[in-house]
Amino acid sequence: MSVPFIDLSRVVREVRDEVLADWAACLDETAFVGGARVDALEAELADALGCRAAVACSNGSDAIVLALAVRGVGPGHRVATSDLTFWATYEAIVQVGARPVLFDVDEDLHLDLDALFEAHRAAPLDAVVLPQLFGWCAPRTVALRDWCRAEGVALIEDSAQAFGVALKGGASVLAGAPLATLSFYPAKVLGGASDGGAIVTDDPEVAARLRVLRNHGRADHYRFAEVGWNARMSGPNAAYLSRMLARRDAIVGQRRRALDRYAERLAVDPRVRLHRGPAGVTGNGYLAVVTVEGWTGDALADGLRARGIGCARTYPETLSQQAPARDAERAMDPARARAFCRDVVNLPLFYGIADDEVDRSAGALLELVAGG
Repeated sequence: MSVPFIDLSRVVREVRDEVLADWAACLDETAFVGGARVDALEAELADALGCRAAVACSNGSDAIVLALAVRGVGPGHRVATSDLTFWATYEAIVQVGARPVLFDVDEDLHLDLDALFEAHRAAPLDAVVLPQLFGWCAPRTVALRDWCRAEGVALIEDSAQAFGVALKGGASVLAGAPLATLSFYPAKVLGGASDGGAIVTDDPEVAARLRVLRNHGRADHYRFAEVGWNARMSGPNAAYLSRMLARRDAIVGQRRRALDRYAERLAVDPRVRLHRGPAGVTGNGYLAVVTVEGWTGDALADGLRARGIGCARTYPETLSQQAPARDAERAMDPARARAFCRDVVNLPLFYGIADDEVDRSAGALLELVAGG
């Protein structure tokens, strides 16, 4: 590919020497699981996001499981989520024994809250997992927090893609979250050196219990307060993430500028839509999300790859189109989610992408559409 969809080596080159020194120290100290570097990362994350506490864990999927568990969600509970999200969201609900209830998305590609509120009146829900997708967030996130609090519904914000997303005034969307999860999979805006995740909360007591749950439910070394999970983060990964976190402003800023450049280049063809966050939300530049009138995502992806442009399709199918979820409860017809999945394509976007790579990618798309 003349333009890769993602190239992690560009950010790795910036942190390589620092990280090698950190990892050498981890080897010398045999600081492999948990420890001071994980503690430091948690404090740095909480400070960076404006949260009272952050709890690091093994990956973003385990983060959702732990968040559901700490809210007491389990067998017999009905948990609402969007039909448009990564499989881990659904998977985590099932893994704690609860029953997913799938909803369509609104025009901002996030959980349809009006449909959610109406469904709850007809058949009460016990919890909501709100996926914050594509590098922005649900515009009514704060309203949903208030509604869940008033209705006694547990809310977990699946913010795997939302590091660096800001609300009006510049505050992190995670700053006011009662309970939200993050993923540090290497391709994320803040990516680790392996899988990694975190849960952020405004309640220090919840954070303390999460630290117990992620470590086998331990009260101390050989005493166990409850049944938990082995969901700990490694010391070397925490050290790497700390180096990345120190560069967060540069990383998010450059991704936002690249997305703005795409918007300028693609605006010449009214059939091409670059999806962006709604008013009052500042995105983090995670994905360049494109649909084109009259084109399917598969056709766009094939044409772009033939022109040497790396691309992806996030997501080509909804949850309810996956074999294990075909019999899941659906609160409504996911017509908007399915249409989006059919049509979406993602252009190259990553920290370190050059202006000419953005221009070539946008130009290839415009050429493809013009010739079609």
